[in-house]
Amino acid sequence: MIIYDFMGHMVSTQDPEELHAFARLLGLKREWFQTPGRGLHHAHYDLTTSNARSRARRMGAVEVDPLSLVKKAWWTKNKHINHKQGGHNSP
Repeated sequence: MIIYDFMGHMVSTQDPEELHAFARLLGLKREWFQTPGRGLHHAHYDLTTSNARSRARRMGAVEVDPLSLVKKAWWTKNKHINHKQGGHNSP
């Protein structure tokens, strides 16, 4: 699932490839993808205009509050890290 907040941060609750595919359909360039570091806590694309957020919503993205976005992005990141290491996470 693709989610975004009112500030325009767009993330995937599944995996980065889902996010990249959705961004590509929106016309966003891959080099605009922002990875964690330098103060960023989650990988995301920025939807910088209300038009971009409206297009994302029409394409199926769901608007959530910023705290929910951060929690879901954190859980997704850790789910994939744990899965790669052979562990298990609960949703």
